[in-house]
Amino acid sequence: MEFVAFYLGDINIYWYGLIIVFALLIGLGISKIMFKLYGEKFSPMWDLLIFIIPVSLICARIFYVIIHLDAYMSNIGQIFCIWQGGLSIYGALLGFLATSIVFLRKYGYNLWLWFDLMIPSILFGLIILQLANFMMQFSLGTPLGLDIPNDHSLAEYVEYRYRPTGFEAYQYFQPVALYQAFAYSIVFIISVLCLLINRKYKFLAEGTVFLFSVILMAIIRFGIGFMYFSVNKDMLLYPMQWIALTVMIATVFIYIVKRFQHN
Repeated sequence: MEFVAFYLGDINIYWYGLIIVFALLIGLGISKIMFKLYGEKFSPMWDLLIFIIPVSLICARIFYVIIHLDAYMSNIGQIFCIWQGGLSIYGALLGFLATSIVFLRKYGYNLWLWFDLMIPSILFGLIILQLANFMMQFSLGTPLGLDIPNDHSLAEYVEYRYRPTGFEAYQYFQPVALYQAFAYSIVFIISVLCLLINRKYKFLAEGTVFLFSVILMAIIRFGIGFMYFSVNKDMLLYPMQWIALTVMIATVFIYIVKRFQHN
């Protein structure tokens, strides 16, 4: 799949950017429905977006540079060439959460309820982005054998130009992005069902849907991390797995503390 969707004069309009805009718009629509069901005003979300978008972009870039620091040490100027690509969705999520916490605390909104109502939109965005990664072959899993059987198991055909150096002979790789999209879809359905049921029966404390969704997302990213392609097989865990593990532990800790405070 080509990266450029179309041109506006000398400006390239990329498919990935269009997909991000699509995911953002649909995600806002999902949030609006959830806010309406819970009787929360949605209008402050537009004010929050003014801060979230630039902060998330900056955090996404910083996070990506930190993960790939070796590639930028020899050319510091490339760090600022954001138009050349190189954003981390996990950095963007960190910026989103940090900005939301500051905004919601400052203006006195119900922090945990808002996070509960926004988590389906976050999950939907991750699903769309992972599907985009799969179609554009941005995320490669471990290579499959040269003589893989025709057993209808999932595999991602990777064009020659996108195959890692030294693995040009391999045509098929583990479709890790597709696996993540499917797993996030399950968490998305669970989160929506919990919110719909909780609206009537109030069996979950505020923030529970958000925290458990984050834990499940971290577990998914940690587990699928073992399927990702890497030339360094000596590492116990890859950087994103360490991050997922840290998020998992931190979220469990927050949930426990929150339960004790609630009691």
